[in-house]
Amino acid sequence: MIDNAMRLATGTADATSSLSWPAPHHFRLIDAGPAGEPERALLTFAHGDKLLGTVLAIDFEQQQLQFRPEQGPLRQLGFADFRSLFLSRSVELEPVPLQAPPGAVLTRSKRAKRACTVQLKDGAELKVDVAAVLPRRAGLFLYVVNYADAVLRWFVPAQALVHYHVGGQAGPTPLESAQLHAGPAANVAEFFARGNESREQVEQAMQRRKLASRDLGDVLVQEGLISPQQRDAAIARQEAEGRPLHELLGEMGAVSREVIRQAMVSQLGVPAVQLARFPFEANALRAITPELARKHRAMPLFSSAKRIAVALENPLSWEALRELEFFTGLKVDPCLAAPAELDAAIEEYYGDARAAGEKVGELLRELGADDETAAAAASREPVTESDNTLVRLVNKMIVDAYDQGASDIHIETRGDDRPSRVRFRQDGVLAPYIEVPPNFRAAFIARIKIMAELDIAERRRPQDGRIVFHHFGPRQIELRVLTIPTARGAEDVVMRILAAPRVMSLDKLALPPRELARLKEGASRSYGLLLVCGPTGSGKTTTLHALLAHINTPERKIWTVEDPVEITQEGLCQVQVNAKLGLTFPAVLRSFLRADPDVIMVGETRDAETARTVTAAALTGHLVLSTMHTNSAVESVVRLVDLEVDPFNFSDALVAVVGQRLVRRLCQCKRPYAANREEIQALAHESCRETGQDPSELAARWRTRYGDADGAITLHAAQGCPDCDHSGYKGRLGVYELLVNSPAIKKAIQRRAGAGELLQLAVQEGMATLEQDAIAKILQGHLDFKQVLASCR
Repeated sequence: MIDNAMRLATGTADATSSLSWPAPHHFRLIDAGPAGEPERALLTFAHGDKLLGTVLAIDFEQQQLQFRPEQGPLRQLGFADFRSLFLSRSVELEPVPLQAPPGAVLTRSKRAKRACTVQLKDGAELKVDVAAVLPRRAGLFLYVVNYADAVLRWFVPAQALVHYHVGGQAGPTPLESAQLHAGPAANVAEFFARGNESREQVEQAMQRRKLASRDLGDVLVQEGLISPQQRDAAIARQEAEGRPLHELLGEMGAVSREVIRQAMVSQLGVPAVQLARFPFEANALRAITPELARKHRAMPLFSSAKRIAVALENPLSWEALRELEFFTGLKVDPCLAAPAELDAAIEEYYGDARAAGEKVGELLRELGADDETAAAAASREPVTESDNTLVRLVNKMIVDAYDQGASDIHIETRGDDRPSRVRFRQDGVLAPYIEVPPNFRAAFIARIKIMAELDIAERRRPQDGRIVFHHFGPRQIELRVLTIPTARGAEDVVMRILAAPRVMSLDKLALPPRELARLKEGASRSYGLLLVCGPTGSGKTTTLHALLAHINTPERKIWTVEDPVEITQEGLCQVQVNAKLGLTFPAVLRSFLRADPDVIMVGETRDAETARTVTAAALTGHLVLSTMHTNSAVESVVRLVDLEVDPFNFSDALVAVVGQRLVRRLCQCKRPYAANREEIQALAHESCRETGQDPSELAARWRTRYGDADGAITLHAAQGCPDCDHSGYKGRLGVYELLVNSPAIKKAIQRRAGAGELLQLAVQEGMATLEQDAIAKILQGHLDFKQVLASCR
């Protein structure tokens, strides 16, 4: 077929050929044709169209072809415009005694031909016998042997090539061949120099992802970088050893690490990023901890409501992708970055790993405070707030509080030259951390004031401030700081940790199924007032934002006014209260009503004016959500009436009231035991304490629901293990009550009924109190009676 096609190439040209055809490795190319005679050729375009003519000039560096067809005008073509070029004149290949470089596939003479298969991107497949092949950056050079043992030249541009095989062995692509000649280091530097430098460029690259679902091994075979046998051997080792495929292929010497990285971009569509110039987004940086960034050499780039783009050394590491997705709760879009740039970015934005690993005892010893009496410490010279070790000690304290899951840091000054005490609030309970010697006291608090931008000379009045910790240490943490003057000119400090809280789903709040369904129904109303009540630290803001997340749809306009804004959500318009600027709860609420949103969330209803404005908003076609600092749902109703809210308007506006607490949860090390009759009776009496129900009847129902065949009920006790610091408790669990407005409740509100009457009505209509929900969770094995009594009474 080839010979027949070339016999059709007749005619002469009026220009001199400027071809410079390369010779394959281990051969010398001898062209016996007349000097200066142009090359006749067959040019094949995509989908098989052919054109006979003469090659006037070809530039493999610039990838340009000057071609004169037998009929028609002169044509200037780029290599992307055609899929193959076949020259009619035969040449000789003379073997030379030189060692072939790695990757060359050739024979020892022109008559020792081998079968070659070339797969093109338009689906066509070429099958020929070859004496040699030569892959270059411009494309693939084939030296075809015909039936008369003549050698003809055939060129396939890189833009048209998928892969090729010679005698069953996969050959290197033009990309890899160029790497073998130019050197991997230079090519990798050039490769990353072309990386994306902005969010828009990365998103455009993600849009162009074409083969993201393909397996790496298949891609490398398709590209001719490895053979199918090498792929299968690596997969077998992967199944046996559980290690990444690319690592095994590198160990086997099948392909270099640099070539794999470039294949990720060119064939798997993974965007390459130049981190040195990339504008990182703060929200993305806060989404990943320094430990996670260092563990997986990962650098977050930007994020949205559901996805986060992360630059990785190895974007194909499923372990890294799974852990990042689990930790962030977002779908990870992996990008590729140079290891050196990743290390530099992680150190710049997450701090030095050494500082994060320091121990507080070592810092105290460095200050000379360890194993020293209080009197001796008091007699020493005071430490200044700029002391390097003291700065590291304050940073370490904040980092440890964050890592241990503390909500607050309490620094308590004690008189009589006694050391100041630092305690962390964890799961609602204060636990000791360190004691600061008296000669460090002033500098310790002054350092915190400097970080919070407070007046270090002012010690007589309380001060409020804020610390953006990533300016000082290796964490994306924000802290609210309050200083309080105490006796003898001393000061105490309380720091609330606001570490990028995440919106929780309503389904994860541990609400009983019946209450969950009724709360969702109330939240779906188009107007009305829905309250969440409980003491400070009971999770009211978390519940409010879970409700907002449930109803946050593109069809709704949602405004919030909060003090402070602790949790953010995409789609919410959130306003921070600022009394100095006149942004009080009532003032902002009045502005909201003029803007006509669908849903309004008020961080706290704390005064009569806010209460009246909230009620008015709920009566004018808005769904209003708010919190109150009360002990129970019925007390919230009484409190609002006491705040001079009109009871008729309020009874019409009210949808429901959620009462809640957070109770310390038993650790997984909890010890089961069979409860005796007295314990069950005690639980039943506590459950019926305010409701007037029969404890014996309730205990009988428990034995049917929670007991075994003999009616015995299993409870659990705290035991202690290293995971819970031997306390027996780890984390907290919400307990809830839901008061739903009904005709009977509405009439009771209108006649200003007391809390006791409202409670009896609600219980008669099926409301479970806080204690009843907590005791149900005791019977389910999540809590114990001691913590319920501490939190719910």
